[in-house]
Amino acid sequence: MRVIQVYARIYGRCLARAAVGMRRNPWTLLLPVAVWTGMLVAQSFLGGLGILSGLATALALSALFSSYLHFVGEIVSEARVKVAELAKSFGSYFWAVINVGFVVWVVEWLMSLALARNRQALAIMMIVRFAEFVLLNATPEVIYLRGTYGGLATVQRTFDFIVANWIEWFIPNLALGAAFWWGVPLLVGLGVPVPFVGVAVGALFHFVMAFRGFLFEVLDSSSHRQRMYRFAARDDA
Repeated sequence: MRVIQVYARIYGRCLARAAVGMRRNPWTLLLPVAVWTGMLVAQSFLGGLGILSGLATALALSALFSSYLHFVGEIVSEARVKVAELAKSFGSYFWAVINVGFVVWVVEWLMSLALARNRQALAIMMIVRFAEFVLLNATPEVIYLRGTYGGLATVQRTFDFIVANWIEWFIPNLALGAAFWWGVPLLVGLGVPVPFVGVAVGALFHFVMAFRGFLFEVLDSSSHRQRMYRFAARDDA
């Protein structure tokens, strides 16, 4: 029972800090929609470049993702985010994102070669991608909170974090993911216009990303025993 109380306190504190960050920087709630739109535009315009389209698209998406991580990082650092930072945000984590993407691409490429004649190749690749999703789930937070640069270094740092904190990390993430899974069809079923649904989903996603950042800071800077002592002590005070 004490464990539940302690982690409920941790999650509640992270949710509260995320809410404060949103209140301090309300305009950033539109960032996910802007990034998603930018991704669609980039894929549309760069898709016709032939052999270079894949590389050009990857560079553009990495710049957009870098920009988004920059602003989320500012929120998690409890700063007031400024639109004027947009230009520099594209380069903030650009190479860190590229490096991780390259490592994942190499792994999947080697797997596709190894499974070229395997009848179960599709099923195996789905398992591999699910493993990537689980083991690399905290990659965004590792990049903008721990400043890792190399692809392998980021992967290793993320893997270590997930192994050490997988229960504490995935319980709230799965709960919030369920909100997306059930909430979006519910809004559409209620007749809410699709553009408004998109904005609402983007805003919720942004709030979740801020929450993840605050939670990562707590989990990565302490052990389970330290958390039990620190947060349980507040109940006893």
